[in-house]
Amino acid sequence: MRTLLFAILALSACSVSRTTPAEASGIPASLSEVEPGAKLARGSELFATHCAVCHGARGRGDGPAAPFLFPPARRFDQARFRLVSAENGAPFDRDLVATLRRGMPGSAMPAWGWLPEEDLWALAAHVRRLAREELETDLRLDASRVNDPLLLAEAGSIARARTTPDRPLAEPVRVASAAEARAHGRALFQQHCAQCHAADGTGEVEPRPDEDGTLNWARDLTAGFLKGGPAPRELAHRIRAGMPGSSMPPTELAPADEAALLGFLQELVPPGSSERLVHRRASLRARRVPLAPLEARDPAWDGADEIEVVLAPLWWHEEAVLEASLAAVHDGSTLALRLAWADETGTLRLFSDALATDGAALQLSSAPHPPLFGMGAPGSPTQLWHWKALRVEDAAGLLDLVVPTPHAGPPPAPGEVQSDVPLYRRFLARLAPSERVDHVVAEGIAALPGATRVAGEVEARAEWQAGRWSVVFRRALVGDETPLLVPGRTLQVACAVWNGAAGDAGARKSISIWQELVLDP
Repeated sequence: MRTLLFAILALSACSVSRTTPAEASGIPASLSEVEPGAKLARGSELFATHCAVCHGARGRGDGPAAPFLFPPARRFDQARFRLVSAENGAPFDRDLVATLRRGMPGSAMPAWGWLPEEDLWALAAHVRRLAREELETDLRLDASRVNDPLLLAEAGSIARARTTPDRPLAEPVRVASAAEARAHGRALFQQHCAQCHAADGTGEVEPRPDEDGTLNWARDLTAGFLKGGPAPRELAHRIRAGMPGSSMPPTELAPADEAALLGFLQELVPPGSSERLVHRRASLRARRVPLAPLEARDPAWDGADEIEVVLAPLWWHEEAVLEASLAAVHDGSTLALRLAWADETGTLRLFSDALATDGAALQLSSAPHPPLFGMGAPGSPTQLWHWKALRVEDAAGLLDLVVPTPHAGPPPAPGEVQSDVPLYRRFLARLAPSERVDHVVAEGIAALPGATRVAGEVEARAEWQAGRWSVVFRRALVGDETPLLVPGRTLQVACAVWNGAAGDAGARKSISIWQELVLDP
Protein backbone atom coordinates (compact mmCIF):
# COMPACT_ATOMS: atom_id res chain seq x y z
CA MET A 1 0.00 0.00 0.00
CA ARG A 2 2.84 2.41 0.87
CA THR A 3 4.55 1.74 -2.47
CA LEU A 4 1.29 2.29 -4.35
CA LEU A 5 0.70 5.58 -2.54
CA PHE A 6 4.09 6.96 -3.52
CA ALA A 7 3.64 5.71 -7.08
CA ILE A 8 0.42 7.74 -7.32
CA LEU A 9 2.18 10.78 -5.90
CA ALA A 10 4.99 10.34 -8.37
CA LEU A 11 2.58 10.15 -11.30
CA SER A 12 0.78 13.28 -10.11
CA ALA A 13 4.13 15.04 -9.97
CA CYS A 14 4.51 14.59 -13.71
CA SER A 15 1.35 16.58 -14.43
CA VAL A 16 1.28 19.04 -11.51
CA SER A 17 2.48 22.08 -13.42
CA ARG A 18 -0.71 23.39 -14.95
CA THR A 19 0.29 27.04 -14.74
CA THR A 20 2.85 29.08 -16.60
CA PRO A 21 6.15 29.82 -14.82
CA ALA A 22 4.98 33.38 -14.15
CA GLU A 23 1.71 32.18 -12.64
CA ALA A 24 3.45 29.54 -10.55
CA SER A 25 5.85 32.07 -9.04
CA GLY A 26 3.57 35.07 -8.89
CA ILE A 27 6.64 37.27 -9.42
CA PRO A 28 5.86 40.71 -10.83
CA ALA A 29 7.22 41.39 -14.31
CA SER A 30 9.62 43.98 -12.93
CA LEU A 31 11.37 41.28 -10.87
CA SER A 32 11.01 38.26 -13.15
CA GLU A 33 14.16 39.12 -15.12
CA VAL A 34 16.43 38.80 -12.08
CA GLU A 35 18.98 36.03 -12.55
CA PRO A 36 17.63 32.97 -10.64
CA GLY A 37 21.04 32.11 -9.21
CA ALA A 38 21.55 35.64 -7.91
CA LYS A 39 18.05 35.69 -6.43
CA LEU A 40 18.58 32.40 -4.61
CA ALA A 41 21.98 33.54 -3.34
CA ARG A 42 20.43 36.75 -2.01
CA GLY A 43 17.59 34.78 -0.44
CA SER A 44 20.06 32.45 1.26
CA GLU A 45 21.98 35.42 2.66
CA LEU A 46 18.82 37.09 3.98
CA PHE A 47 17.54 33.85 5.47
CA ALA A 48 20.80 33.31 7.37
CA THR A 49 20.65 36.87 8.73
CA HIS A 50 16.99 37.19 9.68
CA CYS A 51 15.25 33.79 9.68
CA ALA A 52 17.62 30.95 10.61
CA VAL A 53 17.71 32.03 14.27
CA CYS A 54 14.13 30.68 14.59
CA HIS A 55 13.55 28.41 11.58
CA GLY A 56 17.03 26.84 11.59
CA ALA A 57 19.71 26.94 8.91
CA ARG A 58 17.84 24.36 6.78
CA GLY A 59 14.31 25.43 7.73
CA ARG A 60 13.67 22.58 10.16
CA GLY A 61 12.40 24.76 13.00
CA ASP A 62 15.53 24.17 15.09
CA GLY A 63 17.17 27.61 15.27
CA PRO A 64 18.78 28.80 18.53
CA ALA A 65 15.69 30.89 19.39
CA ALA A 66 13.22 28.06 18.60
CA PRO A 67 12.97 26.70 22.18
CA PHE A 68 11.65 30.07 23.34
CA LEU A 69 8.77 30.29 20.82
CA PHE A 70 5.14 29.27 21.23
CA PRO A 71 3.62 28.53 18.77
CA PRO A 72 6.83 27.01 17.44
CA ALA A 73 8.69 28.19 14.36
CA ARG A 74 7.38 26.62 11.14
CA ARG A 75 9.23 23.61 9.74
CA PHE A 76 9.64 24.06 5.98
CA ASP A 77 10.82 20.48 5.45
CA GLN A 78 7.21 19.34 5.91
CA ALA A 79 6.11 21.56 2.99
CA ARG A 80 2.90 22.51 4.82
CA PHE A 81 2.52 26.26 4.56
CA ARG A 82 -0.37 27.96 6.33
CA LEU A 83 -1.32 30.60 3.75
CA VAL A 84 -1.89 29.19 0.28
CA SER A 85 -4.02 30.08 -2.75
CA ALA A 86 -3.60 27.00 -4.99
CA GLU A 87 -6.02 24.12 -5.25
CA ASN A 88 -3.38 21.54 -4.27
CA GLY A 89 -2.46 23.37 -1.05
CA ALA A 90 1.03 24.48 -2.16
CA PRO A 91 1.91 28.19 -1.95
CA PHE A 92 2.60 30.47 -4.87
CA ASP A 93 5.58 32.77 -4.41
CA ARG A 94 3.09 35.59 -3.94
CA ASP A 95 1.63 33.68 -0.96
CA LEU A 96 5.06 33.39 0.63
CA VAL A 97 5.79 37.06 -0.03
CA ALA A 98 2.44 38.08 1.46
CA THR A 99 3.28 36.07 4.58
CA LEU A 100 6.68 37.76 4.85
CA ARG A 101 5.21 41.19 4.24
CA ARG A 102 2.46 40.86 6.87
CA GLY A 103 4.01 38.43 9.32
CA MET A 104 1.81 35.97 11.20
CA PRO A 105 -0.21 37.77 13.89
CA GLY A 106 -0.82 35.30 16.69
CA SER A 107 2.76 34.01 16.53
CA ALA A 108 6.25 35.40 17.04
CA MET A 109 6.67 35.80 13.26
CA PRO A 110 7.01 39.56 12.66
CA ALA A 111 6.27 41.50 9.49
CA TRP A 112 9.20 41.96 7.11
CA GLY A 113 7.48 44.50 4.88
CA TRP A 114 10.27 46.98 5.52
CA LEU A 115 12.65 44.87 3.42
CA PRO A 116 13.03 45.87 -0.25
CA GLU A 117 10.53 44.14 -2.55
CA GLU A 118 13.20 42.20 -4.41
CA ASP A 119 14.50 40.85 -1.08
CA LEU A 120 11.06 39.52 -0.17
CA TRP A 121 10.83 37.60 -3.45
CA ALA A 122 14.39 36.33 -3.02
CA LEU A 123 13.50 35.05 0.45
CA ALA A 124 10.37 33.36 -0.91
CA ALA A 125 12.44 31.56 -3.57
CA HIS A 126 14.94 30.37 -0.97
CA VAL A 127 12.20 29.13 1.38
CA ARG A 128 10.61 27.11 -1.44
CA ARG A 129 13.99 25.62 -2.31
CA LEU A 130 14.60 24.68 1.34
CA ALA A 131 11.19 23.03 1.58
CA ARG A 132 11.75 21.03 -1.59
CA GLU A 133 15.29 19.93 -0.77
CA GLU A 134 14.61 18.99 2.85
CA LEU A 135 11.40 17.14 2.00
CA GLU A 136 13.27 15.15 -0.66
CA THR A 137 16.00 14.37 1.88
CA ASP A 138 13.44 13.02 4.34
CA LEU A 139 11.70 10.95 1.67
CA ARG A 140 15.02 9.39 0.68
CA LEU A 141 15.78 8.57 4.31
CA ASP A 142 12.32 6.99 4.66
CA ALA A 143 12.92 4.96 1.50
CA SER A 144 16.26 3.69 2.76
CA ARG A 145 14.82 2.84 6.14
CA VAL A 146 12.01 0.70 4.71
CA ASN A 147 13.95 -0.50 1.63
CA ASP A 148 11.50 1.07 -0.85
CA PRO A 149 13.29 1.49 -4.22
CA LEU A 150 10.27 3.17 -5.89
CA LEU A 151 10.09 5.86 -3.24
CA LEU A 152 13.84 6.35 -3.46
CA ALA A 153 13.62 6.83 -7.24
CA GLU A 154 10.64 9.20 -7.08
CA ALA A 155 11.57 11.23 -3.98
CA GLY A 156 12.57 14.26 -6.04
CA SER A 157 9.37 14.18 -8.13
CA ILE A 158 7.20 13.86 -5.02
CA ALA A 159 8.98 16.78 -3.33
CA ARG A 160 8.49 18.94 -6.42
CA ALA A 161 4.80 18.02 -6.57
CA ARG A 162 4.27 18.87 -2.91
CA THR A 163 5.95 22.27 -3.26
CA THR A 164 4.65 23.35 -6.69
CA PRO A 165 1.24 25.08 -6.81
CA ASP A 166 -1.27 24.04 -9.46
CA ARG A 167 -4.44 26.00 -10.36
CA PRO A 168 -5.08 29.22 -8.43
CA LEU A 169 -8.19 29.30 -6.30
CA ALA A 170 -11.00 31.26 -7.94
CA GLU A 171 -11.82 34.75 -6.73
CA PRO A 172 -14.92 35.03 -4.51
CA VAL A 173 -18.04 35.82 -6.54
CA ARG A 174 -19.45 38.32 -4.07
CA VAL A 175 -19.84 39.22 -0.40
CA ALA A 176 -23.34 39.08 1.05
CA SER A 177 -25.14 42.15 2.33
CA ALA A 178 -25.11 42.84 6.06
CA ALA A 179 -28.67 41.61 6.57
CA GLU A 180 -28.04 38.35 4.69
CA ALA A 181 -24.73 37.83 6.49
CA ARG A 182 -26.27 38.28 9.94
CA ALA A 183 -28.82 35.55 9.31
CA HIS A 184 -27.49 32.95 6.88
CA GLY A 185 -23.80 33.76 7.44
CA ARG A 186 -24.14 33.40 11.21
CA ALA A 187 -25.79 30.00 10.77
CA LEU A 188 -22.95 28.85 8.50
CA PHE A 189 -20.37 30.10 11.02
CA GLN A 190 -22.05 28.06 13.75
CA GLN A 191 -22.03 25.01 11.49
CA HIS A 192 -18.47 25.17 10.15
CA CYS A 193 -16.40 27.44 12.43
CA ALA A 194 -17.83 27.71 15.94
CA GLN A 195 -16.49 24.34 17.11
CA CYS A 196 -13.01 25.88 17.22
CA HIS A 197 -13.53 29.65 17.07
CA ALA A 198 -16.51 29.62 19.51
CA ALA A 199 -20.03 30.81 18.73
CA ASP A 200 -19.02 34.46 19.19
CA GLY A 201 -15.70 34.17 17.32
CA THR A 202 -13.54 34.64 20.40
CA GLY A 203 -11.59 31.42 19.83
CA GLU A 204 -10.47 28.78 22.28
CA VAL A 205 -8.36 29.04 25.41
CA GLU A 206 -6.74 25.61 25.36
CA PRO A 207 -4.42 24.74 22.45
CA ARG A 208 -4.89 21.62 20.33
CA PRO A 209 -2.35 19.56 18.38
CA ASP A 210 -1.44 20.56 14.85
CA GLU A 211 -0.67 17.99 12.17
CA ASP A 212 2.93 17.64 13.36
CA GLY A 213 1.97 17.27 17.03
CA THR A 214 2.91 20.79 18.09
CA LEU A 215 0.28 22.89 19.86
CA ASN A 216 -1.70 25.81 18.49
CA TRP A 217 -5.19 27.14 18.97
CA ALA A 218 -8.02 28.81 17.10
CA ARG A 219 -7.59 32.54 17.63
CA ASP A 220 -9.97 35.28 18.68
CA LEU A 221 -11.28 36.68 15.38
CA THR A 222 -12.95 39.59 17.18
CA ALA A 223 -9.52 40.75 18.39
CA GLY A 224 -8.16 40.80 14.83
CA PHE A 225 -6.01 37.65 14.94
CA LEU A 226 -6.15 36.99 11.20
CA LYS A 227 -3.14 35.28 9.68
CA GLY A 228 -3.87 36.37 6.13
CA GLY A 229 -5.76 39.64 6.45
CA PRO A 230 -9.43 40.70 6.36
CA ALA A 231 -9.96 41.21 2.60
CA PRO A 232 -12.67 38.98 1.04
CA ARG A 233 -10.11 37.30 -1.21
CA GLU A 234 -7.91 36.36 1.77
CA LEU A 235 -10.86 35.14 3.83
CA ALA A 236 -12.11 33.07 0.89
CA HIS A 237 -8.69 31.44 0.53
CA ARG A 238 -8.67 30.48 4.23
CA ILE A 239 -12.13 28.93 3.86
CA ARG A 240 -11.40 27.01 0.65
CA ALA A 241 -7.81 25.94 1.32
CA GLY A 242 -7.95 25.77 5.10
CA MET A 243 -4.58 26.23 6.80
CA PRO A 244 -2.39 23.27 5.76
CA GLY A 245 -0.63 21.61 8.65
CA SER A 246 -3.09 22.98 11.21
CA SER A 247 -6.42 21.64 12.44
CA MET A 248 -8.30 24.05 10.14
CA PRO A 249 -9.54 21.99 7.15
CA PRO A 250 -10.58 23.17 3.66
CA THR A 251 -14.32 23.85 3.37
CA GLU A 252 -16.19 23.78 0.07
CA LEU A 253 -19.31 25.94 0.04
CA ALA A 254 -21.84 26.88 -2.59
CA PRO A 255 -21.23 30.42 -3.92
CA ALA A 256 -24.23 31.86 -2.05
CA ASP A 257 -23.13 30.20 1.18
CA GLU A 258 -19.56 31.43 0.78
CA ALA A 259 -20.81 34.97 0.14
CA ALA A 260 -22.91 34.85 3.32
CA LEU A 261 -20.05 33.51 5.43
CA LEU A 262 -17.65 36.12 4.07
CA GLY A 263 -20.14 38.84 4.93
CA PHE A 264 -20.51 37.54 8.48
CA LEU A 265 -16.74 37.27 8.97
CA GLN A 266 -16.26 40.86 7.86
CA GLU A 267 -18.83 41.97 10.43
CA LEU A 268 -17.26 39.76 13.10
CA VAL A 269 -13.80 41.33 12.75
CA PRO A 270 -13.87 44.98 13.91
CA PRO A 271 -12.54 47.40 11.26
CA GLY A 272 -8.81 47.99 11.65
CA SER A 273 -8.37 45.39 14.39
CA SER A 274 -6.33 43.01 12.25
CA GLU A 275 -3.98 45.75 11.07
CA ARG A 276 -3.13 46.91 14.60
CA LEU A 277 -1.28 43.62 15.13
CA VAL A 278 0.93 43.97 12.04
CA HIS A 279 4.45 45.23 12.72
CA ARG A 280 5.35 48.44 10.92
CA ARG A 281 8.65 50.20 10.74
CA ALA A 282 8.60 53.91 11.60
CA SER A 283 11.12 56.70 11.88
CA LEU A 284 11.58 58.30 15.31
CA ARG A 285 13.32 61.67 15.45
CA ALA A 286 15.27 62.50 18.60
CA ARG A 287 14.99 66.29 18.82
CA ARG A 288 17.46 68.50 20.66
CA VAL A 289 16.36 69.81 24.04
CA PRO A 290 18.26 71.92 26.60
CA LEU A 291 18.63 68.96 28.99
CA ALA A 292 17.82 65.31 28.34
CA PRO A 293 15.25 64.33 31.00
CA LEU A 294 15.26 61.32 33.32
CA GLU A 295 11.71 61.72 34.61
CA ALA A 296 8.83 60.45 32.48
CA ARG A 297 6.72 63.61 32.97
CA ASP A 298 9.50 66.16 32.54
CA PRO A 299 8.38 69.15 30.38
CA ALA A 300 11.31 68.36 28.07
CA TRP A 301 9.14 65.61 26.58
CA ASP A 302 6.55 68.14 25.42
CA GLY A 303 6.68 68.22 21.62
CA ALA A 304 8.99 65.20 21.42
CA ASP A 305 8.46 62.72 18.61
CA GLU A 306 6.63 59.59 19.75
CA ILE A 307 5.72 56.48 17.77
CA GLU A 308 3.37 53.58 18.46
CA VAL A 309 5.16 50.24 18.33
CA VAL A 310 3.52 46.83 17.79
CA LEU A 311 4.83 44.04 20.01
CA ALA A 312 4.61 40.27 19.40
CA PRO A 313 4.94 37.86 22.33
CA LEU A 314 7.53 35.16 21.75
CA TRP A 315 5.46 32.92 24.03
CA TRP A 316 1.82 33.76 23.41
CA HIS A 317 -0.68 34.18 26.24
CA GLU A 318 -3.79 36.28 26.77
CA GLU A 319 -2.10 38.83 29.04
CA ALA A 320 0.83 39.54 26.72
CA VAL A 321 1.69 43.16 25.98
CA LEU A 322 0.88 43.92 22.34
CA GLU A 323 1.77 47.59 21.95
CA ALA A 324 3.91 50.34 23.42
CA SER A 325 4.91 53.92 22.67
CA LEU A 326 8.47 55.17 22.25
CA ALA A 327 9.72 58.78 22.42
CA ALA A 328 13.25 60.18 22.11
CA VAL A 329 15.15 63.44 22.77
CA HIS A 330 18.79 64.39 23.24
CA ASP A 331 20.75 67.44 24.36
CA GLY A 332 23.88 66.98 22.28
CA SER A 333 25.70 64.91 24.86
CA THR A 334 23.00 62.66 26.35
CA LEU A 335 20.20 60.61 24.78
CA ALA A 336 16.89 59.88 26.54
CA LEU A 337 14.36 57.28 25.34
CA ARG A 338 10.95 56.86 26.99
CA LEU A 339 9.11 53.54 26.62
CA ALA A 340 5.51 53.36 27.87
CA TRP A 341 2.84 50.64 27.83
CA ALA A 342 -0.44 49.74 29.52
CA ASP A 343 -0.28 47.43 32.54
CA GLU A 344 -3.48 47.38 34.58
CA THR A 345 -2.30 45.13 37.39
CA GLY A 346 0.98 46.54 38.61
CA THR A 347 1.80 43.10 39.97
CA LEU A 348 4.65 40.66 40.08
CA ARG A 349 4.61 36.90 40.48
CA LEU A 350 6.97 35.03 42.77
CA PHE A 351 8.00 31.53 41.72
CA SER A 352 10.07 29.07 43.68
CA ASP A 353 13.14 29.64 41.52
CA ALA A 354 12.58 32.96 39.76
CA LEU A 355 11.03 36.36 40.13
CA ALA A 356 8.73 37.28 37.25
CA THR A 357 8.47 41.04 37.28
CA ASP A 358 7.48 43.77 34.88
CA GLY A 359 10.40 44.86 32.75
CA ALA A 360 11.52 46.56 29.56
CA ALA A 361 14.52 46.54 27.28
CA LEU A 362 15.84 48.51 24.34
CA GLN A 363 18.14 47.12 21.67
CA LEU A 364 20.24 49.52 19.60
CA SER A 365 22.40 48.94 16.55
CA SER A 366 24.29 51.08 14.05
CA ALA A 367 23.97 48.45 11.28
CA PRO A 368 21.47 49.35 8.50
CA HIS A 369 19.61 45.99 8.66
CA PRO A 370 20.76 44.14 11.80
CA PRO A 371 19.39 40.74 12.80
CA LEU A 372 16.58 41.12 15.31
CA PHE A 373 15.91 37.89 17.19
CA GLY A 374 19.55 36.97 17.36
CA MET A 375 20.44 40.01 19.48
CA GLY A 376 23.43 40.82 17.35
CA ALA A 377 25.77 38.60 15.39
CA PRO A 378 29.51 37.97 15.34
CA GLY A 379 31.11 41.20 14.18
CA SER A 380 27.77 43.05 14.32
CA PRO A 381 27.13 43.84 18.00
CA THR A 382 24.00 45.40 19.44
CA GLN A 383 23.55 47.21 22.71
CA LEU A 384 20.93 45.81 25.09
CA TRP A 385 19.55 47.97 27.91
CA HIS A 386 17.45 45.83 30.25
CA TRP A 387 15.41 47.25 33.16
CA LYS A 388 13.36 45.25 35.70
CA ALA A 389 10.82 46.75 38.06
CA LEU A 390 12.07 44.57 40.89
CA ARG A 391 15.10 42.33 41.17
CA VAL A 392 15.63 39.23 43.26
CA GLU A 393 18.30 40.93 45.33
CA ASP A 394 15.93 43.85 45.94
CA ALA A 395 13.10 41.57 47.03
CA ALA A 396 14.87 40.06 50.04
CA GLY A 397 13.29 41.43 53.19
CA LEU A 398 10.82 43.61 51.30
CA LEU A 399 7.82 41.28 51.07
CA ASP A 400 6.35 42.97 54.13
CA LEU A 401 5.99 46.07 51.96
CA VAL A 402 3.59 44.45 49.54
CA VAL A 403 0.09 43.12 50.08
CA PRO A 404 -0.66 39.58 48.87
CA THR A 405 -3.59 39.21 46.48
CA PRO A 406 -5.76 36.15 47.29
CA HIS A 407 -6.01 33.41 44.69
CA ALA A 408 -8.69 34.21 42.15
CA GLY A 409 -11.13 31.77 40.60
CA PRO A 410 -13.04 28.74 41.86
CA PRO A 411 -11.58 26.29 44.38
CA PRO A 412 -9.79 23.28 42.92
CA ALA A 413 -11.81 20.23 41.96
CA PRO A 414 -11.50 17.08 44.10
CA GLY A 415 -8.10 15.54 43.53
CA GLU A 416 -6.79 18.66 41.76
CA VAL A 417 -3.83 20.53 43.23
CA GLN A 418 -3.86 24.33 43.14
CA SER A 419 -0.42 25.82 42.67
CA ASP A 420 0.59 28.08 45.53
CA VAL A 421 2.02 30.90 43.42
CA PRO A 422 1.25 34.19 45.14
CA LEU A 423 0.53 37.39 43.30
CA TYR A 424 1.64 40.60 44.97
CA ARG A 425 0.19 44.01 44.19
CA ARG A 426 2.87 46.65 44.14
CA PHE A 427 2.39 49.85 46.11
CA LEU A 428 4.91 52.03 44.34
CA ALA A 429 4.70 54.80 46.89
CA ARG A 430 6.25 52.40 49.38
CA LEU A 431 8.35 50.21 47.07
CA ALA A 432 10.02 52.26 44.35
CA PRO A 433 10.87 50.55 41.05
CA SER A 434 14.46 49.63 40.50
CA GLU A 435 16.69 52.14 38.71
CA ARG A 436 19.33 49.60 37.73
CA VAL A 437 19.92 48.75 34.06
CA ASP A 438 21.78 45.73 32.71
CA HIS A 439 23.82 47.09 29.80
CA VAL A 440 25.12 44.32 27.54
CA VAL A 441 27.03 44.42 24.26
CA ALA A 442 25.74 41.31 22.48
CA GLU A 443 26.94 39.46 19.38
CA GLY A 444 24.25 36.77 19.17
CA ILE A 445 22.19 34.49 21.41
CA ALA A 446 24.95 31.92 21.79
CA ALA A 447 27.39 34.61 22.90
CA LEU A 448 25.09 36.17 25.53
CA PRO A 449 26.48 34.28 28.55
CA GLY A 450 29.93 35.70 27.86
CA ALA A 451 28.78 39.07 26.52
CA THR A 452 30.45 42.27 27.63
CA ARG A 453 28.66 43.85 30.60
CA VAL A 454 28.98 47.62 30.81
CA ALA A 455 28.45 49.14 34.25
CA GLY A 456 27.01 52.53 35.04
CA GLU A 457 26.58 53.99 31.55
CA VAL A 458 22.78 53.73 31.32
CA GLU A 459 20.37 55.25 33.84
CA ALA A 460 16.69 54.40 34.19
CA ARG A 461 13.78 55.99 35.99
CA ALA A 462 10.35 54.36 35.97
CA GLU A 463 6.89 55.12 37.23
CA TRP A 464 3.67 53.12 37.25
CA GLN A 465 0.60 55.32 37.38
CA ALA A 466 -3.05 54.87 36.41
CA GLY A 467 -2.39 51.48 34.87
CA ARG A 468 0.55 52.50 32.71
CA TRP A 469 4.31 52.06 32.94
CA SER A 470 6.68 54.78 31.72
CA VAL A 471 10.39 53.98 31.74
CA VAL A 472 13.05 56.49 30.74
CA PHE A 473 16.48 55.20 29.65
CA ARG A 474 19.27 57.77 29.52
CA ARG A 475 22.92 57.52 28.52
CA ALA A 476 25.80 59.55 27.13
CA LEU A 477 25.84 59.76 23.36
CA VAL A 478 29.38 58.44 23.06
CA GLY A 479 30.37 55.57 25.34
CA ASP A 480 33.69 53.98 26.08
CA GLU A 481 33.04 50.65 24.38
CA THR A 482 31.79 51.88 21.00
CA PRO A 483 30.91 55.24 19.37
CA LEU A 484 27.39 53.98 18.68
CA LEU A 485 25.43 57.12 19.61
CA VAL A 486 26.48 60.23 17.74
CA PRO A 487 24.40 63.35 16.88
CA GLY A 488 23.37 63.40 13.23
CA ARG A 489 23.47 59.62 12.96
CA THR A 490 20.70 57.15 12.15
CA LEU A 491 20.42 54.09 14.38
CA GLN A 492 18.10 51.12 14.73
CA VAL A 493 16.13 50.60 17.94
CA ALA A 494 13.85 47.74 19.03
CA CYS A 495 11.81 47.23 22.20
CA ALA A 496 10.91 44.38 24.53
CA VAL A 497 8.39 44.29 27.40
CA TRP A 498 7.74 41.73 30.16
CA ASN A 499 4.42 41.40 32.04
CA GLY A 500 5.41 39.99 35.42
CA ALA A 501 1.82 39.40 36.54
CA ALA A 502 1.42 36.92 33.66
CA GLY A 503 4.67 35.13 34.48
CA ASP A 504 6.87 36.75 31.81
CA ALA A 505 10.54 36.18 32.55
CA GLY A 506 13.71 35.56 30.58
CA ALA A 507 12.90 34.84 26.92
CA ARG A 508 9.15 34.97 27.58
CA LYS A 509 8.53 38.55 26.50
CA SER A 510 6.97 40.73 23.79
CA ILE A 511 9.24 42.27 21.16
CA SER A 512 9.07 44.80 18.33
CA ILE A 513 10.83 44.93 14.99
CA TRP A 514 13.53 47.50 14.33
CA GLN A 515 12.49 51.15 14.24
CA GLU A 516 14.63 53.91 12.77
CA LEU A 517 16.06 56.37 15.30
CA VAL A 518 17.34 59.64 13.82
CA LEU A 519 19.39 61.87 16.09
CA ASP A 520 19.11 65.56 15.23
CA PRO A 521 22.56 67.06 14.57
